[in-house]
Amino acid sequence: GYSYQLSLKLLQAIFRSPRQIPSLARGVLIEATRTKLSLAFITFLLLTLPLVPVLIDSESPLRHQIQTLLSRSLGISFAIAAFLTVFLGCATVAFEIRDRQIWQILTKPVSRIGYLIGKWLGILALNLAVISIAGATTFLYLQFLRTAPVAPGLQGEFDRLAVNEEILTARIESSPVYDTLNNEQVAARVEALIEADPELRDEDSIRVQLRQKLREEVQEQFLARQRSISPIRGGVYSQNYKFTGLQQAKKIGTPLAFKYRFHIGQSDEHETYQAGLVYNGDMATRHTVTYIPTMTHVTMVPAELINDAGELVISIYNLYEPPPTYAGRGTISFDKGGIKLLYRAGNFEGNYFRAMLVLWIKLAFLAALALAASTFLSFPVACMVTLTVFASGTLAPFLAESLEAYVPPSTALIDFTNIAHIIEWSFENIIKAIAQGIVWMLDGFGAYRPTDNLVNGMLVSWGSVLHGFLTIGLVWSGLVLAIGTAVLRKRQLAIYSGNG
Repeated sequence: GYSYQLSLKLLQAIFRSPRQIPSLARGVLIEATRTKLSLAFITFLLLTLPLVPVLIDSESPLRHQIQTLLSRSLGISFAIAAFLTVFLGCATVAFEIRDRQIWQILTKPVSRIGYLIGKWLGILALNLAVISIAGATTFLYLQFLRTAPVAPGLQGEFDRLAVNEEILTARIESSPVYDTLNNEQVAARVEALIEADPELRDEDSIRVQLRQKLREEVQEQFLARQRSISPIRGGVYSQNYKFTGLQQAKKIGTPLAFKYRFHIGQSDEHETYQAGLVYNGDMATRHTVTYIPTMTHVTMVPAELINDAGELVISIYNLYEPPPTYAGRGTISFDKGGIKLLYRAGNFEGNYFRAMLVLWIKLAFLAALALAASTFLSFPVACMVTLTVFASGTLAPFLAESLEAYVPPSTALIDFTNIAHIIEWSFENIIKAIAQGIVWMLDGFGAYRPTDNLVNGMLVSWGSVLHGFLTIGLVWSGLVLAIGTAVLRKRQLAIYSGNG
């Protein structure tokens, strides 16, 4: 609490200037220390954040404790900062318009755009203080927690290794390179499917949509076959997977983590199976791993196995031999992203700092949206609109995945003499159009999930920070503020009757 008050005093001193924009920003900071709405959120954050470590299960493995601390602390901090941004951003403009306080401001040499930018910078400064205090608090307790004791024996050593190599690090993910069919091969296979289907073969013409769907199915089936490994049938069957672009991993020299999650048979989590791994076709590197279906496993790979071109070929052998009554089954398969290589590309401290920057950039767009909405909406309606956009943007990546499985009935299948079919068809297509619009506009906002990267030890690169700053922080926020400025210029804020 003391650090928060000290930060606000420092920021107010920085913005102490007779110019319009810093003066307005300083006014927002002063407003945040006086209004009950802002103080309520800040107090809730200062009371809640220290309780997060108390709720962590101390009996769980250390890596799970650290992941829980990161996820909950940063998630709670960002959520509270987001609600504070929305309510303060909407209140500072909507209440000034409602209470006619804006007359005292805009009758001075203050432009409309300067008014909104000043308010925006003030909220950005407040968020900087909140994110800095919350981030520093979490980081300092994390340094204490990482030294906590682990279980005795080999299990504890693996737990400590996982903390240092899988969580408190910054890793890059590499996926295998799969073969793909060219246009001629896809077209040939589509024609073969059409010829093999009597219903399609008898059609005079095949619709463009159907051909496109068949092309996608052919390509997906071709990729799926590469992600499956048949069981032993008098020998051993394997698949080779090439990983490229590993020059940096070879240069750094730290071991790579080969992460895999297989499905086999009924994918019973109470059973164990074995698979063989060979690197670059050298049978001297062969070793056996035991895995449980549907569960993620990790095997460390020495960096010296990467060749001079930055490539590593991993051959996966299916060592399962089905009994005679189980013939034709026992194929290993995995989903997209089911196998990947991860290697260290930086330290956790730098990764943590970049993640905090991304969270701050996302709050900047939210502040601009709240200010713009309050220029023409009342306080409660502006809050509702801003929170709806915030929730839609956060859920946009999940919505995009859902759209892949949401297929409304085709127009050709609708009986337009049946009003129920027409209503159903219209409703589902409208819903899909709305969902596609949300994904198109806000998918970039939800795609930046730095907390997930930290929890999984994945790199938050400077490139992603810069891209987020340019797109979300400048382009999106600037566009929203420009809309708010246009509304203020057109809006009649005061009417003088000539009396009194």
